[in-house]
Formats: sequence, C-alpha cells, structure tokens
Amino acid sequence: MKFFAILRMVAATLFTAACLIALSTGPAQAQVVSRQRIFGIPQAFNVVGKGTGAVTGGAPWVTTSGNASVNLSNGNANFQVRGLVLAVGSEASVPISGLDIGTPAGVTEVKGTLVCNVSGTTNSGNSVLVDTPAVPLSALGNASFAGNIGPISSVCGPSDIAFLIRIVQPVGFANLWIAAGGIPTPPHDE
Repeated sequence: MKFFAILRMVAATLFTAACLIALSTGPAQAQVVSRQRIFGIPQAFNVVGKGTGAVTGGAPWVTTSGNASVNLSNGNANFQVRGLVLAVGSEASVPISGLDIGTPAGVTEVKGTLVCNVSGTTNSGNSVLVDTPAVPLSALGNASFAGNIGPISSVCGPSDIAFLIRIVQPVGFANLWIAAGGIPTPPHDE
C-alpha cells in the first residue's frame, strides 16, 4: 500500500512540474524576421557584425526600394531590391575611380546575407553569416531571390540580426556589403 501512495505522489509531482514548465515558457518565439525597406550603404567601409563574422562595406550605394524576409525555423528566405546603384562619383584620388555614379558599376551578381549575433554577445564574440545563393544584378540595379538557405544557426535570434546585400561579382569587390534591410517588422510566425 505504501508503494502505491509513493507512486501517486511521484506522478502528481511530475504532472505539476510539467504544467508549471508549460505555463512558464509562454508562447513560442516568432521565427520570421522581415525588413520593409532595403537601403544602400550610406558610409563607405562601414562594418556590420563582430569577430570572424564581421562584414566590411563598400562605397556608398542607394536603392529605390526593396524588402527581405527570413524564416529562422525552416530557412525559407526572400529578398528583392530595386535601383541598387553606386552613389559616389569617380574621382582619381579614390581607389575605386572610373566607376559611373548611378549605375551598378560593373557589379553583376549579389547575394543576401543574414548576420546573426550582430553585437557579438554570444558565440564567443563572433557573428554568424548565412548567405543566399548568388543572383544576377541587372543593369537597372534590380535583384531578387526566393528559396531555402538551409539550416540557420541557433545563435540567430530575431532581436540581434541584420540583413545585408553583398557583392559576388566582380571578384575584386566580393563580399563587401552595399545594401541593408531597414525598418524591421515585428517578428511573427508564418
């Protein structure tokens, strides 16, 4: 008889603990991060991220519009940018001289990059980068991507994240960021 009393007490304790855990965790954290606007890099050589995940910016660029969205749970991502063009003139004293202002300046391919842990507060002080495949940048500065970017690192949380557009081609400027997502929408579920 004593055995069954102890068994009931253990079962009641486990049930109560499970209920308390379920109540204390609250609703699941939203997993879709969106940016309503894509803007060009305002200041040359600006750095986003920390440590091994730091990304250096290129020369100033501008855009006419764009947006981005990434589902941190399943890796589905999309971005589009319109009118992404160089915003600095060619001057002999600048190492990037000979490039035409108001054009894609020879950039033919870009990629979207999710920068996780921008502040470097976790992951041993290093940001984590997750890239989309390369997509063409048109002569008008238009590019888009929709697809899956694979598993996303657990350090990617909706509150410490940035979305960048980086150069792929020409190789001489590869991986410099030239545009970023701004005006975040509240994280949400899909």
